Amino acid sequence: MKQIKIILSLITVLFYSCASYGPKNKDLSLVLANTQISLINLQEKINTSKEPKLKEAYDQLALISKELFPVLEKCNDKYALSPEYVATLRETERTLRYLVKEYETISDKEYIINAMYQDYDAKLQTIKNTAKNDATTKIKVIVNSNEEEGFFVFGKLSYEQGQDIKRFRFNQPTQNAVQDFVPGYYLFWLEKDGRIGAPELHLILSSSGEEEKTLVLQTPK
Repeated sequence: MKQIKIILSLITVLFYSCASYGPKNKDLSLVLANTQISLINLQEKINTSKEPKLKEAYDQLALISKELFPVLEKCNDKYALSPEYVATLRETERTLRYLVKEYETISDKEYIINAMYQDYDAKLQTIKNTAKNDATTKIKVIVNSNEEEGFFVFGKLSYEQGQDIKRFRFNQPTQNAVQDFVPGYYLFWLEKDGRIGAPELHLILSSSGEEEKTLVLQTPK
């Protein structure tokens, strides 16, 4: 009876000591592996085309991916990455695949690669700047319009600049527009009564542990 009580006590201790650890996000490893494959394929395209600026942008992206990916795996082992977080990584991989497939026809390759670098860098810097060094941080983004109120706020990933999509929509218009985002590089814009603002690039990251960022977007004319 005494042995049973001891075993039960140990189980209880183990359970509560791991309570802050969630199950791993099973999609992460596959997303990162596919991204590495796409990066290698892109490198082959760039080496063939012999474009120095493009190669410089690629080298920067490849370098930060080598630093970020092992960190993400470790974070995922400790605190499972959210589906939203992995979704942004998956979109980066899809865009890389598209970049390889349509390499000859895409004119803004350098911009796309640089935008991906900025997105990865925002994620890495936020992990480094959090007390737990994890990837669970969500940043509350508050959007105001610089003149009128009542504009709806839309957003998408920075490297989706050339795509006619609205990946994100804030639940409330300005000046009450608030939504949580994982760290990254985004485009946000305002719309109201047929007036559409120009998308504005914004880095969403935590530089000193803060988890809130206020943006003031230009109202469309």
